[in-house]
Amino acid sequence: MRHTMLVFAIVWTLAGQLGAQGSGSDKDEVVAAQKRFYNAYQACDAKVMADLVTDDMWYFHSTGGIQHNKAEMLASLTPDCFIEILRCDVRSVRIYGDTAILVGDLHFKGKNTPKVAAKLTSSQVFVKRNGRWLFASNMSAEPVPLDTSVRLAEHP
Repeated sequence: MRHTMLVFAIVWTLAGQLGAQGSGSDKDEVVAAQKRFYNAYQACDAKVMADLVTDDMWYFHSTGGIQHNKAEMLASLTPDCFIEILRCDVRSVRIYGDTAILVGDLHFKGKNTPKVAAKLTSSQVFVKRNGRWLFASNMSAEPVPLDTSVRLAEHP
C-alpha cells in the first residue's frame, strides 16, 4: 500500500509541476478515450477493452487490489458483472508529448449493493500509440481527513 500511495503522490506532483502541452483536440481525444475505457469497464466488455489498454497497463484500486497487466484486466471482466456505475468526471488533463495524465472524481456503485459505492479521487495515465490514446495506469484513493487515517493511528 505504501508503494501505491507513493506512485499516486508522484503522479499528482508531476501533474501539478510540469507545464502541460498539447492542443485542445489532443485533450478532447484523450478524454474520449477515457470515456470509452470506463464504458467498457462498466459493461465488463473484455472484447472492447482489449483494444483500449496497453499490454503492460496497471490498475491500482482504492481497496489495494492491482491488475498488473492487460491479461489480468481482461480476465476480471466476467459476464456476471456487478458494476452499475463507473465513470470519471475529469477535472484536469495534462499532456506531455505522447503521454497524458487525467485527474478527476471516480464514481463507483455496485449493482444491487447499496453499501458498495464510492466517490474517489483518481488519476489515469494514457499513452498515444499509432495515433490512438491507450489506457496505461490508474490510481484511485478515497479522500479522508488525515486525523481519520488508519495508518496515522498505527504509527503515532
